[in-house]
Amino acid sequence: MLRFLHLLAERILRHLKVGNWATFGALGLLASSVFFWGLSLVAEVYTLHTALMAGFILALLRWSEQPDGQRIAWVGLLGGMGLAHHAAMALLGPAAALFMVTSHPRRLFSPRSILAILAGLLLGLSFYLYLPLRYLAQPAFNYAGMYDASLQFNPVDLTTLEGLWWLVSGRAFSGAMMAYTGADLWREAQSFLVQLGRAFFAIGIGPGILGAVVLLRRNWRQGLLFGLMFAFSAGFYINYRVMDKDTMYLPAYLIWALWVGIGTQELLDWMRQNATDAKHRFAEQVIKASMIGFVLLAVAWNWRIVDMSDDWSTRLRGEAILARAETGGLVFGWWDTVPVVQYLQLVERQRPDIKAVNRFLIRGSDLEYVIKKEVNNRPIYIDSFPKNLATELIAKPVGPIYRLEVRPKAQPAVDPNGRTNGPAAGWQP
Repeated sequence: MLRFLHLLAERILRHLKVGNWATFGALGLLASSVFFWGLSLVAEVYTLHTALMAGFILALLRWSEQPDGQRIAWVGLLGGMGLAHHAAMALLGPAAALFMVTSHPRRLFSPRSILAILAGLLLGLSFYLYLPLRYLAQPAFNYAGMYDASLQFNPVDLTTLEGLWWLVSGRAFSGAMMAYTGADLWREAQSFLVQLGRAFFAIGIGPGILGAVVLLRRNWRQGLLFGLMFAFSAGFYINYRVMDKDTMYLPAYLIWALWVGIGTQELLDWMRQNATDAKHRFAEQVIKASMIGFVLLAVAWNWRIVDMSDDWSTRLRGEAILARAETGGLVFGWWDTVPVVQYLQLVERQRPDIKAVNRFLIRGSDLEYVIKKEVNNRPIYIDSFPKNLATELIAKPVGPIYRLEVRPKAQPAVDPNGRTNGPAAGWQP
């Protein structure tokens, strides 16, 4: 998928008149980025999302060059497919709408164009029809729903418009959206800037800034298109309270890579314009050699970070949990704990007697109720101890997780005369 993404990015840079050397430098840094490269090794939604985004951008640029019905239908189709795959595609909508309205307003609002883009959009959105079909099949693995206080999983009915909208709108993750303010928000923004520097090995920051300025001055519509896409995508995830947000900045990195290509091409063009001077010719060769060198250096440096050929830690964690858990146990955990346990249960048929519950899918109050109710009846394990239960329960390490037990009541102290003075452990009169 990342190869396809880079192919689309290369087509975008060609459309923007970026030559071979600048394209190699920009996409070479992008491909060898610890984040892009790392995500090629895991099953995630953001690689396909970014590839559809690249196709969407290319379709917009081609339509602006020749605004006919066929090209605007491609805009609608790729936009619809992007939305059907991941709702974050909506973050690109304001920039795309402004670009189209300011580029060819009369052609955009013609009946033929409206019908074409709507037809493409609906065709792309038709992938949503797969969701109710899968719901009706009653799959063994379903995260569209919540556990109640009796540990009964209540799936959202995806055959209804209300249920489908619940899933499509990301309501399950609404609590993590727009979650930071003030100093916390600034800290998250700084973290993103650090990651951006790492993604482009620091050397890509200068050309990226130059490229953004050059594109805005050369074609303000394209400049705003890229700038708003970058700002909306990066801004949303900066203010998104999740643990793995470093995997979610790929759309912003794609835009930055395009800016790097434009900025590097601007430097090369400036050198060529002054090629009569031997110093400028030498500087141009230095820039080309530097692009090759920095890409190779990024590959060598990041290899040790992204190489997961010997990383079995996730599987070992899941197997350790199942090996230590007693018969009929309950396992509560977050995304780094429960999914691997469920994989081993559903795919490899290990330990079907264990019930694993993702803590994201049960309310905190219901989780505490279940623990209090069942702690004396069956073994309960958890990956991190709920602070609200600290006065009633204790957590004993069992492999990579903890077993919860009722906190022993302190026994009253008895003096030599047989009188009770109070709790024995730590009691002071």
